[in-house]
Amino acid sequence: MRLVLGMLLSALALVAGTGVAQADAPRPPYPLVTTWADAEVRTCEALSCPVHHVIPAGETTIGICWTRGQAVYDHGIYNNVWIMVSLMDGGRYLASAIYFKGDQRANLPYENDCGPL
Repeated sequence: MRLVLGMLLSALALVAGTGVAQADAPRPPYPLVTTWADAEVRTCEALSCPVHHVIPAGETTIGICWTRGQAVYDHGIYNNVWIMVSLMDGGRYLASAIYFKGDQRANLPYENDCGPL
């Protein structure tokens, strides 16, 4: 739970500190997403990007927004949707949506599209 709170505070600090707001960007409070399998969090929406950390199965975290990226096939699931889970350290970190409970966007609203990243 501390990790989730820390990521939320980091994301809020980053958004608050920039002074820049996009008209269609998702606004806090962000929805929560829960993994059903270990999810590798990467520095971009492709399997070739470095793994920053892993969200263990059953963990709940912030789902800032969703975007399309490299298609992933694992556990019999095929999907090209990636969930942005953190903006820590000024970076953006994403995990394939196939590792989260819910629909193809981990139950994030369609409107929470990250847009072009």
